[in-house]
Amino acid sequence: METSTDQSPRSISPLKAPRKRKRIVISCTECHRRKQKCDRASPCSNCVVRNKQSLCHYENESARKQQLLEESIDRSAEDGGVYSVIKPAESNTAAQFSAFGYAKSNGNNNTTLGIFKKIEDNDTNSALISSLHSTSGDHSGLREEYKSLIRQLPAKPFIEQLVATYFQEVNLQYYPLDEGIFRDLLRSWNNLSYSALNKGPLELSGDLQFFPGLLFQILALALQFQPPDYDPSLDSLKYAAAMSLDDLATDYSKSGSQILCLLGKRNTTLVAVQAGFLRTQFMKNCGLVPESWHNLSQTIRDAQEIGLHKEVFDYRRKPETTPEEVLENLWFEQLRRRVWMLLSLWDIHMAVVLGRPTTIDSRDAKPTFPIDAPIPKNRREVAPAPRTDNDPPTPLTMLLWNVEVVAPLWDIFNLEKEDPRQNNIAKVEKMHELLGQINMHCPPFFRHQNPDTTFDHLPECSWLPASRQYFRNATNFTIMALHRPYIFTNPSSRTAALKAGLEILRAQRTYFNLIKVNHYKMFALVLNTFDAIILCSAIYILHPCENGEDLDDVLQHFNFCMERFETISPRNSMANDALSVLKAIHVRLKRALVQAKYPVNTLPTPAPSSTSASNYESPPEPRIKDEIPAKPSVYPPPPDASQEQKSATGTPYNLPTISNLTTSALPPSAPTPGTSNAWDAFSAPLPTPLQNQNYDFSSIAPLQPMHDLLFNDLGTVDGGGGLDLGGGAALDPKWNGMYGASVGGEEGAWQFEGDFGNDSFWGFMNSYHP
Repeated sequence: METSTDQSPRSISPLKAPRKRKRIVISCTECHRRKQKCDRASPCSNCVVRNKQSLCHYENESARKQQLLEESIDRSAEDGGVYSVIKPAESNTAAQFSAFGYAKSNGNNNTTLGIFKKIEDNDTNSALISSLHSTSGDHSGLREEYKSLIRQLPAKPFIEQLVATYFQEVNLQYYPLDEGIFRDLLRSWNNLSYSALNKGPLELSGDLQFFPGLLFQILALALQFQPPDYDPSLDSLKYAAAMSLDDLATDYSKSGSQILCLLGKRNTTLVAVQAGFLRTQFMKNCGLVPESWHNLSQTIRDAQEIGLHKEVFDYRRKPETTPEEVLENLWFEQLRRRVWMLLSLWDIHMAVVLGRPTTIDSRDAKPTFPIDAPIPKNRREVAPAPRTDNDPPTPLTMLLWNVEVVAPLWDIFNLEKEDPRQNNIAKVEKMHELLGQINMHCPPFFRHQNPDTTFDHLPECSWLPASRQYFRNATNFTIMALHRPYIFTNPSSRTAALKAGLEILRAQRTYFNLIKVNHYKMFALVLNTFDAIILCSAIYILHPCENGEDLDDVLQHFNFCMERFETISPRNSMANDALSVLKAIHVRLKRALVQAKYPVNTLPTPAPSSTSASNYESPPEPRIKDEIPAKPSVYPPPPDASQEQKSATGTPYNLPTISNLTTSALPPSAPTPGTSNAWDAFSAPLPTPLQNQNYDFSSIAPLQPMHDLLFNDLGTVDGGGGLDLGGGAALDPKWNGMYGASVGGEEGAWQFEGDFGNDSFWGFMNSYHP
């Protein structure tokens, strides 16, 4: 017996060795080429670290999975069974039974505790098997749903046509994509075989999983910006009668969003973040601004999930990494920084415009900006190097300066939270001076006055003339946002906000004349224009006897603004919604100016103000200009163009911000008021009600027109129809309705409705009859 017992192990041991020798060690094609040890994951860790997920493929997929299964069984067998890795040594319930005095089983299942553990183990195994079947079913459903979505992609010729349109017409606006990197991904996607796609998205690399979602958003934006005489072949993409390109673009964008939702958040990549940003841009162009604000917040969270907000890109270089791969990863790091900078820019701008909180905390550390480097033809040969003065500006140059111009919005946003009662006028004046210094560092080719036009003739700089008006608009929007909360309580802020708003209207008119019809969908044509024209009108409605030198320009640009909105309203839904409000406020403005010239004593008298006279800034009584000169503003005028050119020479434009500029103030100079026919026409004593009563304008909430239009459903009772838009009627003494309670029709024609409070400007307008 002993002999047989001793020989039994020797007879068994030769049987295990052949099984180990039968294992097939398989590496991915990249690890096999580089002679690296591969963990046989999909993608493997080496390819993930080197950002080569798209190249991680296996020649023998079935053998790889079989080997991974055998290794898993071997490891679990060493621990006592297939499911032993997830079973606790002793459950909490079994431990409680032992505490009651029951003897441990010690391998004997006939004891009370042994029988209980056997029942418990059976329940655990059943739940595990059920979970495995459920997971397998989920993967099958994921695969089929993913395939059903990518089937909606058009044929390759249409994709190439629309991708070219996107990079020519859309990408230059904010530069979220690097065309070279995108083209590489598109090539990898087109090279995927049917068998690879049929296995489902989980068998693809991370970037290729989300790439269809990005591609759908690009196609949607390209369809949005098609000219009126677009290629008729695009009509073949429509699948229903009376379907427009906008309908098709909406379908594409929704399909891209569904792919992002389908794949979830656990394996988010930079491609998914870029797709989320393009979805935000598409929704804003459609007028879905509240929805786009929520989508932007979600995209920022996805970006934080992959570490875009961190200072250093977590890239671990290995000794065997080639120089070409190092250079390519340097450019990839620049793209990551650019995307995060763009998300930060949109976050603060939408927060200030819409009166909503930011997703990014301003107290967090600021990551490094990308290098303003010209994009080479081959990123594997050239390292990122700063652009020289002889190099033409790029869209990244425009984006970097845009960030510098918008950077003060963070301080303005925090000031509104710190000073809800609008009492910190000294800090506002100081910030106004710093904003003027930032404007002095504007690059010469971005100045709207005496610009450097050296590069304007280059085809790659065709966007440069329009960008000058864009920065003119952005600079003055920052000034207007700074003074906007104080226009009801501080005369100097009213003047500064009015002049900034007027500059915005001038810039918008010039910008509109430079763009093409297919750009009429851009949300920027409405957002800043609507805010500026409402602010200027509100100042003249409540204080018609101030800032008379600018009245002619405001009235003229009011008409220009409504003409632009009428022109773009067929292609821009936001312009159509804003137009009815502008018509109603136009009637209010006319009435206020006519009433200032022809005071009527029968107007209803409002309740007297509860604030003290010391806190109330009453409008001064206007007189003939020859008698009393205009009071100079406490804020410095915009810097002279020659001074800008001298200060900008040799100064890096990406250095000054609101936090690191010097404290030296620009020398104030009194502005010279120009002559205004409109002001002279109604220069007369103040209306009797305004002379006898103190209106409490300080109780009005800060003016946020776009927030009220988009979130509070701001509108008019009858849609503002039937209103006279003629500019000459504003000061015509024979204008119909100047003595009555209605102007241009029934009283509802100039009444506002929406979900706003009585303390808002619109609620005040409904009860205020100057």
